[in-house]
Amino acid sequence: MVAAKESAKRPRAEARSMMPLHSPPFGPPPFPMLECRMLMVELRADPAEIRSITPEPLEPADRDRLFAFVADNSQLSHSLRYHEAAILQRVRYGDRQGVTTPYIWTSTDTAMLAGRELYGMPKLMCDDGALCVDANEVYGRLEKYGRTMMELSIVIDREGRIEDLPFGSDWVFFRHIPTPDPRRPALRQLVWIQLTDFALAECWLGRGWAAMGYPGSSGLH
Repeated sequence: MVAAKESAKRPRAEARSMMPLHSPPFGPPPFPMLECRMLMVELRADPAEIRSITPEPLEPADRDRLFAFVADNSQLSHSLRYHEAAILQRVRYGDRQGVTTPYIWTSTDTAMLAGRELYGMPKLMCDDGALCVDANEVYGRLEKYGRTMMELSIVIDREGRIEDLPFGSDWVFFRHIPTPDPRRPALRQLVWIQLTDFALAECWLGRGWAAMGYPGSSGLH
């Protein structure tokens, strides 16, 4: 028989630490984003599929639009460098609007732990990689076990503005913590994150292209 036992109250710093508590893999938040180079492409998707990936009590903000990105990031204290790819979705919660990631992969275990355990992001591992730049074209790829799951590219046409981004400072995630005890319900939390000092170094717009490949455990197709 598996029984869940309530743990005693812990100091505040320990409450934000990852296991093992006596020697966590990185320090507690906040995790400032030192650099983010992101390639993003807007996608048209089936409205029924969009609704199926939207966790209650969130509601889709767009009927048939999603966004895919591939990025190279630097975010301490968990990862000085990591490759990341995701599907981005705009959602509503009451009269508030934010963005969430129904699918997201990252190349370091520390970035996965920070996003998944602390904030409820559905992060999984992917192979390491990097954005490729040739002339005015940018290309990015998501791979897992050497298999290509998603490819994105853009031919740059013109300069953009921060208002052209499909997201802002508000991010929301549905945190689901299963229980080993069938007599106890899973823990369900809505985590709303507001980025501080959100700024854009540069933004470029153009003609995007996307292709989906090996789906793995995801619903990408």
